[in-house]
Amino acid sequence: MVRRIRMASFFFRSWAEFSFFVIMVFGFTVSIWASSHSAAISYIVIFLSGMIAGRLLYDRKQKLTIPYYIIISGFLIGFLFGTYYGSKKVIIVLFVLGTLFSYHLYNKGYLKDLPY
Repeated sequence: MVRRIRMASFFFRSWAEFSFFVIMVFGFTVSIWASSHSAAISYIVIFLSGMIAGRLLYDRKQKLTIPYYIIISGFLIGFLFGTYYGSKKVIIVLFVLGTLFSYHLYNKGYLKDLPY
């Protein structure tokens, strides 16, 4: 019982680091899948992933904390580790552009999301 409490306490205190690692592995897996076909598919996937990140940042706009930046960067790092077709610089630029584009669309009201 005490061990379960310690484990729960560990995850509660370091949820961002644990999520960073899990999302990094997920990004690596997505990258292996996407880049096994071509660099173009990898570029499309990273742009769409950037748009998802932009939506998350917009959703947390008023109460944004550093752990969300850490988790998003974990996905990008995992994706970069798994990419073997395509330029790493282009991947970073497309991710940032996708994030900014999505954030701007949500901020201007062109895209709307239903609260869950």
